Amino acid sequence: MFDLLHFFSPDEAFGLIRRMELLPRILRRHNEELIAQIVPLDTAWVEDSCNKFLADNSLQETLDQRGWTMRDLELFLWVPEALRRFALQRFGPGLEERFLEGQGARDEVIYSLIRVRDPGLARELWIRLEEGEVTFAEAAQQFSEGPEAHRKGVMGPMQIGVLQPPELAQWLRSLRPGEISPPRLIGEWQVLVRLEKLTPARFDAAMREQLLQEELDRFLHNRVQHLLAAEPLDELHYDADQ
Repeated sequence: MFDLLHFFSPDEAFGLIRRMELLPRILRRHNEELIAQIVPLDTAWVEDSCNKFLADNSLQETLDQRGWTMRDLELFLWVPEALRRFALQRFGPGLEERFLEGQGARDEVIYSLIRVRDPGLARELWIRLEEGEVTFAEAAQQFSEGPEAHRKGVMGPMQIGVLQPPELAQWLRSLRPGEISPPRLIGEWQVLVRLEKLTPARFDAAMREQLLQEELDRFLHNRVQHLLAAEPLDELHYDADQ
């Protein structure tokens, strides 16, 4: 088995970790494994997962190739499932209510964008677009002064809640699919947009998993920040009887 301290002293190893900025990742993984240790180990689940992971390879050869112990393999297999169960118990209750409180911020939008600095050009382009003299894709590719020009103006799909500035989301919600807005001033830009498609988010299984993962990521990030600041942590808890 590979012995790290055969090559590096503890100070040298920690120096590498510090310079490569690996400490937050290591602390996160440490917390993930702490969670796995309080979520009861389902022996049948681990055995089944182990068989699938090994496929036609022998257990000992796999451990030797990776320099692992059997406990290393168990944690490798168990941690993702333990985190899922932990997140479901800790963050699952009230998840749909929190989704609804987002007021459509997770709706998916595709839109087309043209931005120029010249108000006169923006007005001219809008008139030409309205009269069908040029397509939006052609105008964006030829005249737009942002990186969207390389995509013929098309932006997305993306969650509408991440759009900046926030008034852009309100602007797009006021349009019908295919409708082109008159130019508006946003910062230094004269902007024309066309709504391509707006798809309301649904609280389905995929969305539930996404929200649980986001809550778990936020939880683990906060614990890592507390550790880096040498601040106390709340005790981890998992109710195995639920």
